[in-house]
Amino acid sequence: MIEYIEANPLPEVCQKCEEQQQRYFAADPEEQLRMEREEDFNCDCGSCENAGARWILPREEELWLLRKAKIKAIQRLQRDLSTIDAELAEIMDQKRQKKGGA
Repeated sequence: MIEYIEANPLPEVCQKCEEQQQRYFAADPEEQLRMEREEDFNCDCGSCENAGARWILPREEELWLLRKAKIKAIQRLQRDLSTIDAELAEIMDQKRQKKGGA
């Protein structure tokens, strides 16, 4: 399971959101309703479009994922090489047969 950590310091956009949340939770219910109606208000960090800036991978996790991606890329390239080698072998066999039959 991937475990994210919170960026330190928070990105500027997240700091603004934090300040907005503090104002919201300090306000009375009537003011909270007004804020919800009038402001672009989002208290759910997990669904925010900027969550990727706030929640980041620890360097170790990032390196493990990068390693896994590189291994998959190498395996894909090896399959591609096998396909190319098989086609080359077929062409070479056809050439040998033409030389032998001529």
